[in-house]
Amino acid sequence: MTTILRAAEVGFVHRSTGTVALHPTDLHIAAGETVALVGSSGAGKSTLAEIALGLRRPSSGHVLLSGEVFNAPRRSPRAEQRHRVQGVGQDAAASLPPRTPISTTIRRALARLAPGCDHQRRITSAAERARIPRDLLDRAPRDLSGGQGQRAAIARALALEPDLVVADEPTSALDPDTAGQVADALLDIASAGDRSLLLVTHDTALAARCDRILTVAQGRLTSSV
Repeated sequence: MTTILRAAEVGFVHRSTGTVALHPTDLHIAAGETVALVGSSGAGKSTLAEIALGLRRPSSGHVLLSGEVFNAPRRSPRAEQRHRVQGVGQDAAASLPPRTPISTTIRRALARLAPGCDHQRRITSAAERARIPRDLLDRAPRDLSGGQGQRAAIARALALEPDLVVADEPTSALDPDTAGQVADALLDIASAGDRSLLLVTHDTALAARCDRILTVAQGRLTSSV
């Protein structure tokens, strides 16, 4: 299978304290693959996810996206690469403008990161894949339930047609039924084989639905299933 993302000897050290948050780590994710990243709080899962997203530059090593440098100690992702890796966080209200209609937020993201595309087609397709009714996209995040907000965040990510979606604890704040609906929408991301998913989670049942499970402990990637 084609490798979408490869992290080679990626590590992170907090400059202010010298604390090692992530020891040099190798990670690869193939096209259409779902990979779960599990471990205790503070183990380094979110640090690795942020490096994969390009939100945090590694202290060592580098991240390749389809063979091209995406993130490195002295190189952040280029503007034209940003749309290719998108994130879904734990709290949609924190990642989306709370008073702005979801459709407007998505259009602004498309205008900035994917200019020239068919905005309406992208929004409609993303809403379908995220399992969110089209009319909810005209509402603001503050008017949505937690599950609706998370699916709206998934729609925003998918509208940019990324190669990889990185989701960090996206179901942890939801009740079981709602979490299940959001999990289904997330796992559908890779169902067509054209996108991959890196899922940070404490939910062992959700992790078991992924193609592989990676465990992080004390800043080290310790196992792969």
